[in-house]
Amino acid sequence: MTERAIVIAGFVALLALALGLTALAHLRRDLIAPLTEVAAAALDHRSVRILAVLCWAWLGWHFLAR
Repeated sequence: MTERAIVIAGFVALLALALGLTALAHLRRDLIAPLTEVAAAALDHRSVRILAVLCWAWLGWHFLAR
């Protein structure tokens, strides 16, 4: 297997895991909270909102500014 194939397989595995957790969260709300509820609870705090904006700005500066 080439390095490229390993990286692609890793991203496919992460995508499958994310989709599986999302499905599980929507089917069994008592077991795991959906991402929207987690984000809403986290963004209730001002410090988390500021951190989210700073991270978003950093990503935009480094990946979109060129």
